[in-house]
Amino acid sequence: MVALSPGKSRDSILGRRRFSRLLFFLTLCVAGSITRANAQSHSTQARPSSVVVEAQSLLAAGNPAAAIRLLSSHLQAHSKDSSARLLLAEAYITARQTDQAEEQYQAILKFAPDNYRALAGFAELYEREGNPEKAEPMLARAVTLSHGAPKIKTAWAAVLARLHRYKDASRALAGVAPPSLPEERISFHRLKASIAAGLGDAATAASEIEKALALSPDQAGLQMATAAAEIQAKHWQRAASLAGPLFARHRDPGLGLMLLEAQLASGDDIRPTLQALRSATLPEQQEALFRQRVAELLISHERFSESVDQLKRVVELEPGRADLNFNLALAQFKASRLDDALATAESLKKTTDSAELESLIGDIQEARGDNLGAARSYQAAVALAPNEEKYRLELALDLIRHKSFEPARVVLRQAEELHPDSWRVRVVSGMVEYFAGSAEDATKMLLKAADLAVEPEPALRYLSDIQMDQTGTPDPAALSRLCEYGDANPNAGRLQFYCAALLFRRDYLSNDRSHTGEILRRLDAAARKLSNEASPHCQLGKAYRWIEQWQEALRESETCARMDSNSADAHYRLAQIYQHLGQQQRSEQEMRLYQAASARLADENARRDETIKTFLYSIQSETKDRK
Repeated sequence: MVALSPGKSRDSILGRRRFSRLLFFLTLCVAGSITRANAQSHSTQARPSSVVVEAQSLLAAGNPAAAIRLLSSHLQAHSKDSSARLLLAEAYITARQTDQAEEQYQAILKFAPDNYRALAGFAELYEREGNPEKAEPMLARAVTLSHGAPKIKTAWAAVLARLHRYKDASRALAGVAPPSLPEERISFHRLKASIAAGLGDAATAASEIEKALALSPDQAGLQMATAAAEIQAKHWQRAASLAGPLFARHRDPGLGLMLLEAQLASGDDIRPTLQALRSATLPEQQEALFRQRVAELLISHERFSESVDQLKRVVELEPGRADLNFNLALAQFKASRLDDALATAESLKKTTDSAELESLIGDIQEARGDNLGAARSYQAAVALAPNEEKYRLELALDLIRHKSFEPARVVLRQAEELHPDSWRVRVVSGMVEYFAGSAEDATKMLLKAADLAVEPEPALRYLSDIQMDQTGTPDPAALSRLCEYGDANPNAGRLQFYCAALLFRRDYLSNDRSHTGEILRRLDAAARKLSNEASPHCQLGKAYRWIEQWQEALRESETCARMDSNSADAHYRLAQIYQHLGQQQRSEQEMRLYQAASARLADENARRDETIKTFLYSIQSETKDRK
């Protein structure tokens, strides 16, 4: 678990992250693949000598020493008998005399440098010594010289995978059929699974390891590897069906973590698994790390209450670690255990204060309703880290929350001086101006924010909201910027809608019908992009009503009212349309709906309060990963 120590972004503990366990569980059983390649090449040799046949029998009988004596004697008179030397090297390997085996391969390559069997065997020695870098080029050459012998290609792919050259390994295995022997076939599918995992193809990795499991369904190691692969592929039910019985039998904490992850993701009841994990007995150092991992997994699924117990145990095991105490306070806060969170954070503050800790205390105090205490903590965070943007923004946002706009302006002016290129600071400054009543100043600041941002869409959305909220003619610079962005980004459906809606308002107020074709085209495109939203249809209803295309106005207005039954404007417009079409009864019905919807509309102050809440939520979401 990556601890959220003071000074680091605490959101990392809350992010949805997954354990990278797949390559641990997909350890390949291919170390003997090169030896098998040698064995196959022996079998393809025409008319082996009687000495070689006898030596093979001795090796098969488990007597490598006798095979070594026989072959050594034979080679004294037939020094260039490559088949005998290859078998002698294999006998030495069986007897664990690798130096002597290396000598035999070197001897063969001196008089037969293109002997791919010797190259493959020599590569095996390097691979066994943990030196795949030396083994790989020898295997590559052996593959060429053997014209792509399947087992040598498989051995080459295995070494490439160990070197994390997964694309090359995949190409090496292209066209190679699975071996016929079950054990070799299992290793082959595990190798393909490992390569697929290395390439990020979790679905293929899971499919290949399932093929291996089908060949040996009772092998616990394969069951574990398959469960891990299915977790990576997000096949939660299948993963749980494998990990559950394994955990029940072995009570291995690692298996329990796998099962817990699968159950959390699939929505199954985690209580029995969590109870079993709570009772797991481990050495203290291992237990601390294990409890952190359990807590991280629970937090990634927003199971904050359950994570608190795990973190409490970690703190008991390692009480001196500030990061663990911080994580506990954060988990308690997210679990709405506000008094416990404050107590943990205040206790930590006595020994290790930081801007991150003060920020967390500010959040806790705000949630407890202690506005003054929250402000003091946010101010303390700024004092401890005066050059960090996020703490000044947090203080400004807290001031906005309580409508202290002038103090927020002061904080933001300081932030602008320190961070003149920050689009976030400009966005918050713009919204302060808007909430304080100056839409014109807000527009200028948000246009500047869009210019500063690498990705301007968030700033442009706030700009659009302000323009849409006004009743007068849209700001020309804002309208131009929104339409330019919408035209350049066809998938930005919402900004395309804002552009069209504001163009309509501009022309409606000036009674200019010369652009109606463009406006209708833009609104139609936005309606297709925002298929689940009423707004484009509502605007289309207005536009068609304006140009007196009554049937189209009726269709779009009915769609608007159906998708947003609380829209007073939609019901009023429908009442007008029905009256024009001579449907008096329906017109009166829509007027009643209009009056009911109007009664539900909030007054201006309440509407502004709701706008502030919405802004605070969205800007904090936009900037949660800032540093």
